[in-house]
Amino acid sequence: MPILFSAVAFQKTVLNKYATCDGNFAEIVEEVLKKITKRNHKMTYLHGKYLFHYVIESEYLYFCVTDKLCQRSRAFLFLNEIKRRFENNKVDFTCTLAEQMYCYNEDSSKIIIRNGELDEVNKIGVDSSESIIGEKLLVVSNENHPCYSTLSYCKARPEKVVISFKESKRNIFVVASLMIIAISLMFVFSPLSIAFLNCNETDNQLAVRLQSGRVHNTVVVSINGLAFENRFIKSDRLRVT
Repeated sequence: MPILFSAVAFQKTVLNKYATCDGNFAEIVEEVLKKITKRNHKMTYLHGKYLFHYVIESEYLYFCVTDKLCQRSRAFLFLNEIKRRFENNKVDFTCTLAEQMYCYNEDSSKIIIRNGELDEVNKIGVDSSESIIGEKLLVVSNENHPCYSTLSYCKARPEKVVISFKESKRNIFVVASLMIIAISLMFVFSPLSIAFLNCNETDNQLAVRLQSGRVHNTVVVSINGLAFENRFIKSDRLRVT
């Protein structure tokens, strides 16, 4: 039950439009603009298995095309919402059309129903599309596979990015190198590593004192990774450091 096309126009000029599938929607809305009156009103037109809905207010036209299974209430809730949004912010409004079409087609939990909006649908007239577009036919394709991408509409088209196999291998190597460096730094600054370095420093100090002749007999005992030494001085007095 999708909304296939939507547009906003002022007087006889289309300002923004968006379609979720291929079709001659632009031609249809141009024909509608030629025939409709400028007075404020809302209307639905039957066109085969499709419906045309529009709201006119202050010479602005808010228009959408749906399939016949789409409830009229949903279509006019959508038109009322884009009218409110257009009045608040007209910048990049094609993107807004795409976003709201997705919301009303795919995520009905976000639809906002304001007081009295559903009741007014029963008061909106219904007529045949021949009165506004004559014998012109709407031709639609791919309607069962809607597209909500706005890359071709909003701002500049992004450049195509291609990642080669060599670049992928290089990226993996860089990430692996960074991980190795990070693990090494964690080991260097860990408490266990600091204790290990202190033990090595004590052993080196003992070796220096042995070489200088200050200590005759030394017994080194390692307890829980910490080095203790028993040194016997010439005076035969035991000193423990």
